[in-house]
Amino acid sequence: MVVVSAGGVLGSGGLYQDNPLITATFRGQDWVTLLVAVPLLGVGLMLERRGSLGGRLLWLAMLFNAMYSYLFYAVGAAFNVFFLLYVAIFGMAAYALLFAVLRMDFSPLSGPTGSRTVRGIAISYTLLVGASLGLLWTGMSLSYLATGAVPAPILASGHPTGVVFAIDLVFIVPPMLMSAVWLIRRAPPGWILATLMSVSGTVYTLSLSAASVSVVVAGAGTSAELPIWAALTLFGASVSWLLLARLPTGGLTQADGPPQGTRQTREPPDGRLPA
Repeated sequence: MVVVSAGGVLGSGGLYQDNPLITATFRGQDWVTLLVAVPLLGVGLMLERRGSLGGRLLWLAMLFNAMYSYLFYAVGAAFNVFFLLYVAIFGMAAYALLFAVLRMDFSPLSGPTGSRTVRGIAISYTLLVGASLGLLWTGMSLSYLATGAVPAPILASGHPTGVVFAIDLVFIVPPMLMSAVWLIRRAPPGWILATLMSVSGTVYTLSLSAASVSVVVAGAGTSAELPIWAALTLFGASVSWLLLARLPTGGLTQADGPPQGTRQTREPPDGRLPA
């Protein structure tokens, strides 16, 4: 991530082969990856290795952010010298996230967590982001059935299909809405998933804010969407802080998973499967 983001920020103008709007967008995202996403990933991993539940969720959130972000580069950026690195980052982040979740014990979150106010704020954020993106991309796609006109964001991207539409409708909309539903039902997975989506969502809307600035600097567009991304970044950061600050204390007992060649047989007190 350091290599490809530094290459995007400091490399020659020949790296990105996309149109000026998308090139400026990628460069704005590269700045946030280099200065924010990579440090947060490192801090989360360091705290997770020390047994911190907050560190564990921060680390998982940044793995999700890396997987989501570099899927765009792998399938949305015009082919360039970093293609294999984009695929490698996406793949390693996806498998790291999968294996990390499989070996982790989230029983510290099996009891009541957080206040009604914090849950309400988190529900508002996840519902707002999930429902807004879902309605926006679905509505634009359905409008094509009625008018035959390709949606403006796809035309502006210069890409033949709706890459952003597809990725958001799979990786953002469902988990955001599931977070809200589980929080409403006070199910333990809701707190976990809401934390992951709030942290990763905050970093990504910060990337979109930087991209909006980059587009203006490059003379490739306007900053009309900047207030939206900035507001969502502040909202998401507030939700992330509230959720992380109210996690149970006392650390984790299984940060490294079960020993090699053994199976975990201990069950949670309530007999349910781990989240």
